[in-house]
Amino acid sequence: MNKQKVILILLLLPLTLFMLFLYGPFLLMELLDSSWYYSEEVDIGSFDYNSVLTKAEKAGYEVEGSWPWPGNFSGFEPGNVPEVRESFGSAALVQNIRLNYNENSELIVFACENGTEAGAGTCIVVSNFNHSDPQFPLQPSEFPDDSWMLEKLGLLFGSDEKAPEKYLEALKKAAQNQTWDAEIQVKEPPNFPAVYAYLTESSDDSSYDNYALGFYGYPKIGSDTKEVFLKDGSQVGSVKYFVPEAKVVTYEKGNRYIGNRYTGNRYIGNRYTGNRYIVEFDSSGKVRLEIIMHVGSVGESIPEKEYRAFFREMFEEMGLSTEVVDSFEFFHTSLMM
Repeated sequence: MNKQKVILILLLLPLTLFMLFLYGPFLLMELLDSSWYYSEEVDIGSFDYNSVLTKAEKAGYEVEGSWPWPGNFSGFEPGNVPEVRESFGSAALVQNIRLNYNENSELIVFACENGTEAGAGTCIVVSNFNHSDPQFPLQPSEFPDDSWMLEKLGLLFGSDEKAPEKYLEALKKAAQNQTWDAEIQVKEPPNFPAVYAYLTESSDDSSYDNYALGFYGYPKIGSDTKEVFLKDGSQVGSVKYFVPEAKVVTYEKGNRYIGNRYTGNRYIGNRYTGNRYIVEFDSSGKVRLEIIMHVGSVGESIPEKEYRAFFREMFEEMGLSTEVVDSFEFFHTSLMM
């Protein structure tokens, strides 16, 4: 770490500690002296992910999470593959493709984040888990058979008849100057519809892997999902998808009478500190709803008719069907210091 960075950290440290001392108790109080409403995940069907977020912003809501602006993340467009669009929505991208030669060796294709060559966008990698020493180059004998490599490279990049031989030669040459595996970068994106057709035709079973968990132990909305293809119990290949997710947040404005007192909202900066309504969803159509009530709301509740009406208004302004709000089952919990 250079001297300038050390000085900057030392200058910022007292300010950071002061801010934690000043605001930390209030943040802790908000977490431990509030009531929550939350729902289980509901699949509301397909919708235009980008359009929903655009309308949410225009309505004045806060938008958090993965929004696929150009260059926001890396991946390939799935193209005309109805199964993928139906499962993950129109905004999902393909992060990587793995084609297995055997249980130890595979061909991997993924979108390069920072290509070393101008305009390079696709990384091609040959890997062998039995490679004895990661400090030494991958040997030609550790590559899959040339016939298999040429077939799979032709499947991935079949628009140019010379591409498979050219890429295989480049991979073997690159291996001499690299360690652990062999990697090259090319400009051409893979032909995903052709690869997906190959995987479905060459397999007799497939499944999805998604181990990310969110609040309350439910599977996390969005995130990475891998589809694995098997033949007689052995893996033929896999595809990893990026399914964008987002949260749309707004605050209830004005005073609301509960029991024998008002729950007044305080205005700080550009937002209210009252009850917070959250719509969490991903591009595949999976949605969860949540309400974080104001500080000191332990033991309080909101009439069901009222909070459902609030969510219906949010759905309407976001361009979603208001009728699906009735399909959510809500749970109520409180924590108190």
